[in-house]
Amino acid sequence: MNKDIDEKIDEIIKYIKESDSFKNYLKAKEILDKREDLKNNIAKIKQLQKEIIKRPSKNLKNELNELITNLNNDITYNEYNKYLIEVNNMLAILENRLNKYFNDVFN
Repeated sequence: MNKDIDEKIDEIIKYIKESDSFKNYLKAKEILDKREDLKNNIAKIKQLQKEIIKRPSKNLKNELNELITNLNNDITYNEYNKYLIEVNNMLAILENRLNKYFNDVFN
């Protein structure tokens, strides 16, 4: 790739890494990773979601809803999720702007 492009990409990456959202996301992820109860809850939710697809059941859906409610009531998870959404939004905005620019150039 062109050296100028590489430098600009590095600037964007640096900007994202130095953003408060990204730093807060990393801190929240570190805390979440230490919470075995949360990790187990998330794993159980994923397992139940797969199971429900294979074998729909009202009991499984109720169990899934209860686990999701517990997860959504956890402050650590909410902080993590909030910052994850912010970082993903930053990346989506970047992607959309690049797509719009190249769409305008080529069309």
